[in-house]
Amino acid sequence: MIDDRPLALMELSNDPLYGKIPRERLAYYTDESLSAGKAAAAACRGRDIRSLYRENGIEVRRRDKAAGLYGVVLRGQAVMGKTGCRVELYRDSIRELAEHSGGGKLPALSPERAEEIHLAHEFYHFLEYKRGRTISEQLEPVVLFRCFSLRRTAHINRCSEVAAHAFAKALLGLPCLPNLYDYCYLMDTGRLKESDFKTSLAKASSLLGAA
Repeated sequence: MIDDRPLALMELSNDPLYGKIPRERLAYYTDESLSAGKAAAAACRGRDIRSLYRENGIEVRRRDKAAGLYGVVLRGQAVMGKTGCRVELYRDSIRELAEHSGGGKLPALSPERAEEIHLAHEFYHFLEYKRGRTISEQLEPVVLFRCFSLRRTAHINRCSEVAAHAFAKALLGLPCLPNLYDYCYLMDTGRLKESDFKTSLAKASSLLGAA
């Protein structure tokens, strides 16, 4: 099975500020984000994700499809606020993910399992919201601009996505970070070449110093 670290770095590479991360700091953002997700899952060990939603009063709304996405695949979205928290799930796109999730030694997902993964992912973001600080905000910012004693910094927001993947994997006992299923979907539907995926994976492993 593919190691978590290169998959996590591939997620980080989608951040607009990824290019500002010094190479020697890539492992820091990758490993700290993974650790944060695993730690949060350990605090919920043995709990059912749907029970966690009920206990925390998080409403789950299911819709057949999302409209107005201009070709972007959206499986759900979370709305967090003082008046309540809810997660919307789009049945069509979750079902499509399940149908195209198998690949190689990776077990295919059922629609129910694909839904649980999304619920777990969003629950981690709920925990961040409840805490009042994301893992992205906890980690050191990157420097965007420096001039003498002046400098401008910003956080790598995708660290929260990596942590949410790690949370879902640990809580649900998945064989891999769930973003691997997204790549399987893209490859199976012809939106991503397997050779390009392998090249990106090898590059991520090399950047992290992995074998």
